[in-house]
Amino acid sequence: FAPQMPEYGLGFWQCKLRYWNQEQLLSVAREYKRRKLPIDVIVCDFFHWPRLGDYCFDPEFFPDPAAMLRELKEMGIELLVSIWPLVSQQCEDYPNMLQKGLMVRAEYGEQIGSQFEGEDGMFLDMTNPRARKYLWEKVRKNYYEHGVHTFWLDVAEPEYSSYDFKNFRYYMGSHQQVGNIYPQVYTRAFYDGMTEENQEDIVSLVRCAWAGSQRYGALLWSGDINSRWEDFRRQICAGLNVGCAGIPWWTTDIGGFIG
Repeated sequence: FAPQMPEYGLGFWQCKLRYWNQEQLLSVAREYKRRKLPIDVIVCDFFHWPRLGDYCFDPEFFPDPAAMLRELKEMGIELLVSIWPLVSQQCEDYPNMLQKGLMVRAEYGEQIGSQFEGEDGMFLDMTNPRARKYLWEKVRKNYYEHGVHTFWLDVAEPEYSSYDFKNFRYYMGSHQQVGNIYPQVYTRAFYDGMTEENQEDIVSLVRCAWAGSQRYGALLWSGDINSRWEDFRRQICAGLNVGCAGIPWWTTDIGGFIG
């Protein structure tokens, strides 16, 4: 069964692509309160970090995360933070992650799973319990201890630049064999971590799911859809099928995302 949705999860979530520094995010939250508009969650989207895989706020643009979280809590607003499993080869701890066998690996060719914003990277192997533990420890230290208790697990498929299913090897087997379980165990990494912290009513916004994801508090949304009437129509079918698959918490980008 799915965990219970926390009360704030059923309220209004303010999200845009994207708030690029601490003061901008806080100024929007303050304006909601000044105008007496209801708000329960505000979202800190991608590239609030220095490089993919650093799993922390960029100190140049978010100089005091603890103070930011304190002010948001005083306003009764939860902060939801975007996390990606894609790790840039330029990030500080990439050699260590690679050496410890925490990354998905290619059977042949270069160790590159995706190219994003001009940087080559590979995905953390979420089928590996050690990789899940590694990710959560980074997140716990740099986000959770500051007061971030809700996470947006983006790029959960994971999003390879080339879907060569035979080429990518996981701890549990080849992508061809076990690839679909990736988003489920990605969500599990956060559920297990927050459970260890005695948190209840755990929910994570996630872009992809698989059978059983609901037990780890998956709040699924249908991804980056086009802004076309036919795509909006498909969301009704998508939501019904997700519900039939046992995942009760589901949503969609109202108005679409692309185009």
